[in-house]
Amino acid sequence: MNEPDDVTPHETKSDVETVRAYGNVAFTLGVALALLFLIANDGELPDQALTGTLIFTVVGIGLRIEAAIRERGH
Repeated sequence: MNEPDDVTPHETKSDVETVRAYGNVAFTLGVALALLFLIANDGELPDQALTGTLIFTVVGIGLRIEAAIRERGH
C-alpha cells in the first residue's frame, strides 16, 4: 500500500492566523462588553455580566497564547 507513515495533519500559516483572529475577537468583545455594561449600569457590573466578560477575555488570551505556541513550533 502507498499510505504515508506520517498521518498527522499539518498546520498551515492560515491556521495560526485564524486562531489569533478568534482570540483577538474574543478578547476585544470581552473588554468592549465590560465597558458597555459599566457605562449602562452607572459604574457597576452585575455578577452575570462580569462572569461573561471574564470568560470572553480569558478565552481570547488563551487563543492568542495557543497561536503563539503554534507559530513558534514551525
